[in-house]
Amino acid sequence: MGVLVVAGSDGVGASVTASLLALEAQAEGARVLIVGPSLRAQRIAALFGVLLPSTAAPPVRLDRDIHVCGSMPRISGADVVLCVPACRAQSMLDAVDVLSAHTAPATALVLADPGASALAASFAVLKLLLGRRPQLQAAVTPCGDADVSALHHAVERWLGRSLLAAPALPIDPTLPVALGAGIPLADAVHETALTLAAGALWSALSTSAPLGATA
Repeated sequence: MGVLVVAGSDGVGASVTASLLALEAQAEGARVLIVGPSLRAQRIAALFGVLLPSTAAPPVRLDRDIHVCGSMPRISGADVVLCVPACRAQSMLDAVDVLSAHTAPATALVLADPGASALAASFAVLKLLLGRRPQLQAAVTPCGDADVSALHHAVERWLGRSLLAAPALPIDPTLPVALGAGIPLADAVHETALTLAAGALWSALSTSAPLGATA
């Protein structure tokens, strides 16, 4: 399966979210490939305490059964592909095209930061991706303490179609400090609310059913 992890703007947490999902998929025995552009791939590698020598190189191992690379290899050998493009419209469209060509099912997970302008950007990203790939599965998840149910239903009404139900990811104020101190992501989130939320989010994505139109 493939998951496109995107947000309406930088700094929302797409790299961390993709890395958390990779750890959850790995825990279930999946081989995971994370794909992202140069700076994104390097940032993700750093979350695992790994220096990425070159994004043009073959997939680099981050942890047991988790690899990262700067572009989709012709043969990945992965069970799960997590794609984290840059926050630019063309980058997202190119990424969803590549992901849809290599994986099935393919799902877009759009992160929504609190605030009216950030939510509007997330809605626009969803509409952009679904306009390009109408059969794409999609979910929107808020970061922080936003009302998940209200956001989910608001987006469904706006799009006129159903979405996957996705739980929220809490904001952990200690995480940036831990990561800044060089603590690997897996250790920084061990037995925290963020780990539990990531597990619930992965479960929702990996057990999802095909979408249908909203009546």
